Amino acid sequence: MKKIALFFVLFAALSCGNGAIEKPENLLSEEMMVDILYDLTVLQSAENLNPVEFSQNNVKVNEMIYKKYNIDSISFAQSNRYYAADPHHYQKMFKKVVEKIEANKKGLDEQTVKETGKELAPTYTPAIQ
Repeated sequence: MKKIALFFVLFAALSCGNGAIEKPENLLSEEMMVDILYDLTVLQSAENLNPVEFSQNNVKVNEMIYKKYNIDSISFAQSNRYYAADPHHYQKMFKKVVEKIEANKKGLDEQTVKETGKELAPTYTPAIQ
C-alpha cells in the first residue's frame, strides 16, 4: 500500500507543475474514482502479499479494474491526472479510500469474532494522512 500511496503522491506532485489541467471529456466521477482507487489499493496489496499466486493465475490487476468499471486505461489516466492536479482535493479522495478500507476491516473483524468466538489481536495499520 505504501508503493501505491507513493505513486499517487508523486503523480500529484508532478501534475501540479503543469499549470491548470483541462477537464477531460471522459472524466470519471469522483465517486467512481474513489471506488477504483479503493479496488486498486486492495488488489495491489493482495498482489504484493502473494505475487506468485497472481502470476500463476495470470491475474492482471489493471485489466480487472478496467473491465469491472467498463473503462479504458486512457480514461483512468486522464481522470487520475485531473483529480491529482488539486492535491488537497485528491487527499480528501484518498481519505475516503482509507475510510472504506477501515470499514471493511472492521466488518471482517466482526465476522471473524462471530465465526470463531475469538477477538483478533489489535494491529497498528497506519493510514494515509
